[in-house]
Amino acid sequence: MAGLTLERATRRFAQGRAAVDAVDLNVADGEFLAVLGPSGCGKTTLLRLVAGFEHLDEGSIALGGEKVSGPGLHVTPEERRVGVVFQSYALWPHMTVKRNVGYSLEVRGVKGAEYDKRVGAALKTVGLGEFAERRPASLSGGQRQRVALARCLAMEPKLVLLDEPLANLDVHLRAAMQDEFAEFHRVTRATMLYVTHDQAEALALADRVAVMDMGKLVQLADPKTLYREPATAMVAAFIGRGAVVNAEVLERESGGKAMVEVLGTRVALRAPVGAMPGPARVLLRPEGLAPAIGAGIAATVKRVIYQGSTNAIELTPAQSPTEMLHWQALPHASPRSGDTLSLQITDGWVIPSGA
Repeated sequence: MAGLTLERATRRFAQGRAAVDAVDLNVADGEFLAVLGPSGCGKTTLLRLVAGFEHLDEGSIALGGEKVSGPGLHVTPEERRVGVVFQSYALWPHMTVKRNVGYSLEVRGVKGAEYDKRVGAALKTVGLGEFAERRPASLSGGQRQRVALARCLAMEPKLVLLDEPLANLDVHLRAAMQDEFAEFHRVTRATMLYVTHDQAEALALADRVAVMDMGKLVQLADPKTLYREPATAMVAAFIGRGAVVNAEVLERESGGKAMVEVLGTRVALRAPVGAMPGPARVLLRPEGLAPAIGAGIAATVKRVIYQGSTNAIELTPAQSPTEMLHWQALPHASPRSGDTLSLQITDGWVIPSGA
């Protein structure tokens, strides 16, 4: 397996619009990187550039230190030794599982004992050794996706690309397949680039997550940092449930915090290095709100959503009625729509200035 490097990678379509706009990205050998973002952000185009299905307009791409795309250079997809797992599985219905897994080896002229060894090992890795002679139609959606993974593994690719691989599965199968992908990565230590719009998948699976917006890479971080310290208001609003509200930084404090005036109250919140006094945007997540002891932020309950073990509460603060706060409560202690609550802020993040 090998690492991946993109330098100023750019792809333009009609009217010169950049679907991928000067993206710099380094994926370490053996790393599991998720590329996350809303529809139309450029994540699938990025994957197609890496695979070789699209040509760069500017910049370069290298696999394992070897340049495969750049000015005057475009190595074909079949020569890049990149495995791709699509959401549609892309299996041949008339072929057995074994032949589907080994088809790319057949094309490359691999035969006999070597063919059987590589196909057998790949099927064993994904737990489908006993299904070798079955047809795809007799398999579940999750099993078909594992066949697609085994096909990648048999190719011994430099890089595994996964394009929305769980989009066609129901919620229970998606949860099971997340475990399959995690195990696949643990066993193979393959370098994996996982494209998805589902933040839960990205945060659960990846070593790091790259968030894209309008063709640009806006933040690259481990899941915990991405959730707790988003670099822009877009990332803050896109990742997890929370509210991005207007605030005023009053002064910098020690311990990575700043005194902030927000929603009519003053509170010390986590802040990035260099946070200066002045207007700011603050991220408030559900777990950063709690019932106030004494005076607090007055807020009216607009909606209560039953979620089993908890209720999701949507509230509008009296200080800023156009904002929507999110909070969680146990069902037995949940307020009702129309109730007025007094809340305190126990945690929040000052989004970097200018983001």
